[in-house]
Amino acid sequence: MTLSQTKIIYIWGNPLDFSLSPFFQEHCAILSGKRILYKIFRGEKEEFLQLLKCKRCIGANITIPHKIEALGLCDELTETAKNAGSVNTIFKSNGRIFGDNTDGAGLVKWLKMKGTDLGKCEILGNGGSARSIAAALCEEKCEITIFGRTEKGWEKNFGRFKLLPEWKNDFLTISTLPFEVEGKNVITIGYSSGKISIDARMMLAFQGWLGAKRWFGETLPAEKFAEITELHADAQSNHGLILNLASKNEI
Repeated sequence: MTLSQTKIIYIWGNPLDFSLSPFFQEHCAILSGKRILYKIFRGEKEEFLQLLKCKRCIGANITIPHKIEALGLCDELTETAKNAGSVNTIFKSNGRIFGDNTDGAGLVKWLKMKGTDLGKCEILGNGGSARSIAAALCEEKCEITIFGRTEKGWEKNFGRFKLLPEWKNDFLTISTLPFEVEGKNVITIGYSSGKISIDARMMLAFQGWLGAKRWFGETLPAEKFAEITELHADAQSNHGLILNLASKNEI
């Protein structure tokens, strides 16, 4: 296969400076005998749609701030994407563009793998990622309370809503907020360069594994995806540390 024939997967979002996806997805594809280019795109919706329609493109990942906007790019949505109200994975079949959401399912797979009790859960924040997580937890029959600054309306489909100041950290808590939250049994899924929690890493790994299954039909075992994601997360953290030290003239 020549470079001009190599299949392409895009990631659409901004910022993407700290994204691990291009590294672990290309690494996993190579190990599974597939050659792909995983390319970053930061442009506008209409240009992105034309890229998706290209024959070389087999799919895409969508990240902030485009997950809701991406709904309008798809010819069809999976039930998971409909319930989540957003799309983070696009795949193609018979010339049609399908939208899926693997965010919540990826996190739930990790939580179940490490033996977490999913009987009750509190979610901090009620943005797009919170909704996809709530939808996935609801499928596990989890009793969910969602905390936010104002109610948006979707919360009642999965649990009950409370204002953020009412959070008492009584149960397992998943924080989707853009800042660090301290407390017992708090899982933070956000990350930045040099600071990626194990929970954020594994959520990313397993949602990436689910996406790869959409694109290729079969891929490496989920545990191998997790191992490779860990490898690249460690490499990024080390890179961030070196840059930080260099900026302080400590190396």
